Amino acid sequence: MIIDSHVHISLYEDNTKSLEENRDFLLKEMAKNGVNYAIVIPDNIEHLIDIADLKKAIELTKGYKEFFLLGSPQIIQRGSSKVHKYRELMERGIIKGLKFFPGHDPYYPTDERCFPYYSICEKLNLPIVFHTGENSNDSKVSEYNDPKYIVKVAKKYPKLKVIITHYFWPKIEYCYEITKNTPNIYFELAGTADPEVLEKSGGIEKMKKVLEKTVKDRPNQVIFGTDWPMCSIDKQIALVRSLKISDGEKEKIFCKNAVEVYKLQI
Repeated sequence: MIIDSHVHISLYEDNTKSLEENRDFLLKEMAKNGVNYAIVIPDNIEHLIDIADLKKAIELTKGYKEFFLLGSPQIIQRGSSKVHKYRELMERGIIKGLKFFPGHDPYYPTDERCFPYYSICEKLNLPIVFHTGENSNDSKVSEYNDPKYIVKVAKKYPKLKVIITHYFWPKIEYCYEITKNTPNIYFELAGTADPEVLEKSGGIEKMKKVLEKTVKDRPNQVIFGTDWPMCSIDKQIALVRSLKISDGEKEKIFCKNAVEVYKLQI
């Protein structure tokens, strides 16, 4: 079984003409690559026509057993004013955790407006996910999502499952070193097989070395994800399969860890 814990329903490079068509295209790509389930991450900017926000994502995935959802609080726009809304959605099982976008938006993980969301996830035993690393052609955004801030959050909320996605590329070795002694930090692998990410991060062998060390340290805390449609599903699967780790550890990455962390009923 493969669970892709990081996809978007998004019109990317004119891949489809509507979000409904994009959802169907995603299902075909999942079937082609042997992906059984996917966690859809809505955009935190609402009402865009080219990417599904939470309301649209709920509508698009309703009735599809292949899909689960995260929530994406609007920290800049609304602060912590919608915390009760997201708590209800998590309690009802409609969303399986929360994704934050420091860097996409100008705030840090340690922003106090985020704290009520962290507290709720800690109480409900559901994870939070942080976008990290550079954006294409914009390295300054990584100033907001530096893992040093994420470590502070993880220490402030020691029972909270804190997931780093994109491995703070291109500074992947730094990300490993600064987080390795924080036991409640997890890693989700979206984008780590992308050609641009690999080139800027020191190449595929360096990426494999860092990922292998991470799996050795915390075999139950590495989760498969792709960042489709911006990144390819097959390249990400191939990267995990190429790692010098056991078949059991690969199975944990591809499905078992996601089931445990996100409390998926499958």
